Amino acid sequence: MLKANPRTTWNSREQMPTVSATAFVDESATLIGDVRVGEDVYIAPAVSIRADEASPIIIGKGCNIQDGVIFHGLKGSSITLGSRISIAHGAVVHGPMSIGDESFVGFNSVVHASALGERCFVGHGAVVIGVRLAEGRFVPHGALVDTQEKADALGDVPGSLSGFNDEVVEVNEEFAEGYSAQKRCCLGV
Repeated sequence: MLKANPRTTWNSREQMPTVSATAFVDESATLIGDVRVGEDVYIAPAVSIRADEASPIIIGKGCNIQDGVIFHGLKGSSITLGSRISIAHGAVVHGPMSIGDESFVGFNSVVHASALGERCFVGHGAVVIGVRLAEGRFVPHGALVDTQEKADALGDVPGSLSGFNDEVVEVNEEFAEGYSAQKRCCLGV
């Protein structure tokens, strides 16, 4: 469902989401307000992307937002995703937030008030709050990174995970294309 945000004291403008013609948004997903979905993006079932408080929310080319993910943010903030980013099942992305190209955020992870560099990997169930991650950093599964000191001590993404996000992106780009084709077929387009 795509719908406009309400007018508020901090945002007097109602705005509808914009979705690239090559993106796929599942009919059970909800996008509200100034959400900008780029080319070849896949948005899975039960996703909630609310730009009613934080605005805009920008999702770059080739990203995949998997089942049950929530995007929201604090008043006056925004969320920006670069390209080819995977946000895995059940994750929470809360602004202010920016995530660099080719990064991965694992199942049931929480990322809030942070900036992730390119090619970062946030493990499943990890929590990242109020920090800046340098390019290529690895947050282990279940870790809590809530100080800049902890963020600066993180190591590089292990070699065994270096191609993982590429595979996830490729699968989900096919989903975007395949589900869009199904939708066109059913609508007689």
